[in-house]
Amino acid sequence: MQAYEETQVAGLSKFTSLVYLYTGLGIVFWLAAAFALAKNQAISMPILSWMTNHPIMSSIVIIVVAMILLSLCRSFVQSSYLLTFVCYLAFLGVFSILGVPIFFTYSAKSITQALILTSVIFFVMAGYGYLTKTDLSRWSRTLIIGLVAILAVSLIDVFLLKSPLIALIVNIVTIIIFMGYIAYDSQNLKRIYTASQGQNLGALALVASVDLILDFINLLMNLLAIFGNNDN
Repeated sequence: MQAYEETQVAGLSKFTSLVYLYTGLGIVFWLAAAFALAKNQAISMPILSWMTNHPIMSSIVIIVVAMILLSLCRSFVQSSYLLTFVCYLAFLGVFSILGVPIFFTYSAKSITQALILTSVIFFVMAGYGYLTKTDLSRWSRTLIIGLVAILAVSLIDVFLLKSPLIALIVNIVTIIIFMGYIAYDSQNLKRIYTASQGQNLGALALVASVDLILDFINLLMNLLAIFGNNDN
């Protein structure tokens, strides 16, 4: 029994380390892809023009395409690590389009500072979520309701109110929500590992890292919106 428990602990530790490795590499890939697109004006200018003229529609199209690729990624988990990896990179590549504007809007100093602050918050909340004995699954409903409420308020503000104060409040609340998601998704790695029964852990770690990558990106974007110096 003790040997089995030790094997489980070692397996969970290996799986978790792999997820965080893919999370870090995924964030770097997303940033590098967004930066490369931003530097290529033949590509970035039409993208920015499209996103500026059709902000809601462009975001919906990018997110829908990215989610389709993510769904394909999940469908390949049980059958092929290679196909899972290819869809994973394609998902990050498409999603990186949403990061292109930050390289035109904010200075390099602001982006660097936001990255450092986001990383610190991420490590703290991920550590809390993974180590705490409190069951964070109870947070799921609250986080989803909060996210839907923030989305609704954001749309109302964009189309009707256009209030800087409301935008600031939305950014602050969004940061709090994604801090919660980082802790929740980190603890959820234990449930994912247990459900997997040790099968296809490489491909599963790729998919599991996506939630943490999205948590990091959303946290970064909202911190930039509050603290970023838009002097570009």
